[in-house]
Amino acid sequence: MRYLITGLLSAYVSFTVSAQQTTNDSLPARPDTISSSWSFEIEAYYYILPGEKNTTTLIGDADHKAFHLESRYNYEDVKTASVFGGYNFKAGNKLQWALTPMVGFIFGNTYGFAPGFEGSLKWKKFDFYSESEYVVNFAEEKDNFFYTWTELAITPIRNFRIGMSVNKTRLIHSDLEIQRGIFTEYSFWKLTAAIHYFNPFSDEEYVIAMLHIEF
Repeated sequence: MRYLITGLLSAYVSFTVSAQQTTNDSLPARPDTISSSWSFEIEAYYYILPGEKNTTTLIGDADHKAFHLESRYNYEDVKTASVFGGYNFKAGNKLQWALTPMVGFIFGNTYGFAPGFEGSLKWKKFDFYSESEYVVNFAEEKDNFFYTWTELAITPIRNFRIGMSVNKTRLIHSDLEIQRGIFTEYSFWKLTAAIHYFNPFSDEEYVIAMLHIEF
């Protein structure tokens, strides 16, 4: 498993650097000619879990001016969906920040509601991102839990991002309370692909492959 993961990461980095050079040399810049008050995003996370059934998490976002809508599946729990509403706050020039407080309802294997937020900071080539929530379980108060996904990254060359991530989730059955990992990410046009490698070179290691599209 360790050799497979190392090979995947090496191949991915080589591909993204090569694709970056091709993109800069061959693709002309095209200004946006059509503006819309709505924007949409879809993300898919494929969890490759040794000894467990692989899982796919889906997330859909819709933004209208400052209003934010979001839906998720297999995020808070397996076979569980959630819907959120929130408001976007953004500001900054050299140091850019964004904060989206939200509240959502959860249904499926887990029933409840969840206040939470998504936030980011960006300075030059460095950025910090976090999405967190506290899930209040309607069935059992003892099953309430806190979830977070946090990234600290650098973009050394255009469209290529690499960094560290921390993940606390109920999707992973592990003796570790907090999952720590590294990731690499490449963006092209309106697509972004990433590989996250958690708990590197340990008995608790696993991989998450991500694909993101904007439209």
